[in-house]
Amino acid sequence: MQLRRSFAGLAVAVLATTCVGFAAGDHHKSKERGVDVTFSTTAKFNNGNTLPPGTYRMEVADNSQTPAVTFLQQGKVVATTQAKVVTEQKKNDGTEVDSVTQGDTEVVTSIRPAGWDEELTFGSADGEASR
Repeated sequence: MQLRRSFAGLAVAVLATTCVGFAAGDHHKSKERGVDVTFSTTAKFNNGNTLPPGTYRMEVADNSQTPAVTFLQQGKVVATTQAKVVTEQKKNDGTEVDSVTQGDTEVVTSIRPAGWDEELTFGSADGEASR
C-alpha cells in the first residue's frame, strides 16, 4: 500500500513539473519568424548595410507592417534594415530575392520567404520602403 502511494506521488510530481515546463516554454516563445536566405553576390540594403555572399538567417518580427529585418550568421546579428510587408495571394514556394545590379553589388528590393504569404520590400537609400 505504501509503495502505491509513493508511486502515485512521484507520478503527480513528474506530471506537474512537465506542465510547468510547457507553460514556461510558451511564455518565452519568440515573436519572430525566420528563414534562411542565400546571396550569391554582395547584397546591399536601403540603409547602406552590405552583406558578403553567403547564407544568412533572416528574422522578422511578427505583427508589424514595417518590421526590422535582422540577418544573422552563426547566431550573431550582422545587419538590420527596415522593410514593408506586402501580403501575397498565396504562399511562396521557395525563397526569392529581387535585386537591382549596381556595379559588383546587388541592391535588394524585395524578398519572398519560402512558406510565407508575404513579400518584404526594401526601399531606396533614403530609408523609405518601396511601394
